[in-house]
Amino acid sequence: MAESMIGLMIATVGVIMLALTVRESRIIERKVEQKTDRTYAWSVLKKHGLKRILIHDHIYELSGKNSIYDKTEEKIYKIKN
Repeated sequence: MAESMIGLMIATVGVIMLALTVRESRIIERKVEQKTDRTYAWSVLKKHGLKRILIHDHIYELSGKNSIYDKTEEKIYKIKN
């Protein structure tokens, strides 16, 4: 009886750890994708002289020499060269 309970507890902990790992990896992936989108938008706006660009439901505009304005989130982000 005790052995089966310990086995069940180990299996439960394993499933919880797997769920947490998947959740965290999705959060990290989303952050990297947003940063890549901002850098790509800045590059395209600079090279082609556009006023604004739409990438993944976000509208971006140039805001200064090394920054970009996200109209959807209403935030300014610095771009590292």
